[in-house]
Amino acid sequence: MAASDSSPTSPEDRDAHFRQLERQWQEDVGQHLLDIPHEMPGSAAVFERQFQRVIDHLDLGRPGVIAEVGCGKGHFLDQVARTAGDGGPQVVGIDLSHAVHALPAKGLDGLQADGEALPFADGSLRVMVYDGALHHLIDYRAALHDAHRTLAPGGRFVIFEPVSSPFTRLVHRLLDPIIFKQVEYESPIDQEYKHAFLEAPVLEALDELGMTWTLERTDALAYPMTGCYAGSVFARSLPFMRFVMAAEGVCERVPLVRNLLAVLAWRFLVVATKPAK
Repeated sequence: MAASDSSPTSPEDRDAHFRQLERQWQEDVGQHLLDIPHEMPGSAAVFERQFQRVIDHLDLGRPGVIAEVGCGKGHFLDQVARTAGDGGPQVVGIDLSHAVHALPAKGLDGLQADGEALPFADGSLRVMVYDGALHHLIDYRAALHDAHRTLAPGGRFVIFEPVSSPFTRLVHRLLDPIIFKQVEYESPIDQEYKHAFLEAPVLEALDELGMTWTLERTDALAYPMTGCYAGSVFARSLPFMRFVMAAEGVCERVPLVRNLLAVLAWRFLVVATKPAK
């Protein structure tokens, strides 16, 4: 049955319905897809580079707690811990599904919880990371307001999420009907709310919270060639994806080409800082 079949008509009931569908999908389907991009050498290299984009903004030499919403099986947090080494900051992940129970085997802390109802005390975190999870929260502006509560003064959000642009929306319209006949890839909230997730409301919420922020658009070439999370023939080749990533890196250093890549980007990276008292 399609995610939108038999959906309630009132906005509140509709949102509650899709939250329940999302929870069930993440348990039944989503958690079993998490390893796939990391099992193919080409896509694994691309996702490691994406992780490093986020890690570069975590300031791992400072103490404090780094939390990730929607941590899945801990692929990102595992790279954080390995990068930080012994004596690094405490990292903790939360996820809607039982996937989070894979974290202790990696030496990581994990909690099964909802990103719209965070189980953290006020001022308890130094960094909150959303790596592809914020767009799975229906009321993502309210979620950011609650997450702000958990940040210590001077703490930050690092938000790495899908771009919704005229280009990406056109590609989705053309390719989604083909791809998703063969691959169960998008969750119910992805399917029903994807066009409601935009950069502008995220930035507006950060402004409302009095945070200072920077914005960058990234991942125009290598990431989409992996098939994103759906997989592709290119995702299997480590040499090919390394070549594409190297070419993308060169292009990012040329101003005019960098501006074009921003138009074609598939991800945006926001780093937002809470004022220090």
